[in-house]
Amino acid sequence: MNAFLHHFAYDFKTGIRDRSRLLMFYLFPLVFFFLVGGLMTSVNPGFRQTMIPAMVLFAFMCAALLNLPSVLVGARESGVFRSYRINGVPAASILSIPVLGTAVHMLIVAVIVSMAGARIFNGAAPAAAAGFVLAAVLSYAAYAGIGVLIGVAAGSGTASILIAQLIYIPSIILGGLMVPTSILPGALQRISFLLPATHCMALFNGLGGIGAGPGSGAGIPWFSLGVLAASVVLSFGLAAALFQWDTRASQPSRKAFLAIVAAAPYVAAAILR
Repeated sequence: MNAFLHHFAYDFKTGIRDRSRLLMFYLFPLVFFFLVGGLMTSVNPGFRQTMIPAMVLFAFMCAALLNLPSVLVGARESGVFRSYRINGVPAASILSIPVLGTAVHMLIVAVIVSMAGARIFNGAAPAAAAGFVLAAVLSYAAYAGIGVLIGVAAGSGTASILIAQLIYIPSIILGGLMVPTSILPGALQRISFLLPATHCMALFNGLGGIGAGPGSGAGIPWFSLGVLAASVVLSFGLAAALFQWDTRASQPSRKAFLAIVAAAPYVAAAILR
């Protein structure tokens, strides 16, 4: 336990000292929040209803998709994992500590966004604080699982960036962050169910009582809750199964293609909805 806590403290401090991590954790999402908050609330006053969960989710996406994969790939390529293996550090710690360390940073950002969104931009505060927190935890876990899986399965840093962008960009456009998915054309609405962001926003609406999107005021959105829970289990489970200590292991690994199984809950959601 002491070794785990020491490793966690080291990773957290690294996140503060590393400029690239500070950019993804704080500077980029917070600057985007203040720019979008000022612009969108003047152009579309209805954005105030979903601004807080949307910007919290945006921060999660930046940290989990744009940071976690590159951290894992970089550590593997530089031989850090080999040194961990020699010193007896378990693979579970290597995968879980970056997720937990990033979660602390995301907690800080979420508090800033929630307070500033309500006081500066008159954003709608969650009607149910406990539900909002639960939605935030599950949303972060879903994106963190995907980020870790990309970092494990990708054969290089370039590949991890490209794969992450395939999820990141559509999530911003179609995931309900900027505009409700309910106003999208029918075909795009179905495509949006392939994205974690759509289900995360439904969870914020239903559990947190925010906005006027799917699930708002309708209690627990069980469908989206099940999709995200299945995604978390599959993503972390596959990441653990596909984990490799060394880049010299057969690359690209044939097993890495199994990572696509993690998309199964979202594909099922798009078909069933």
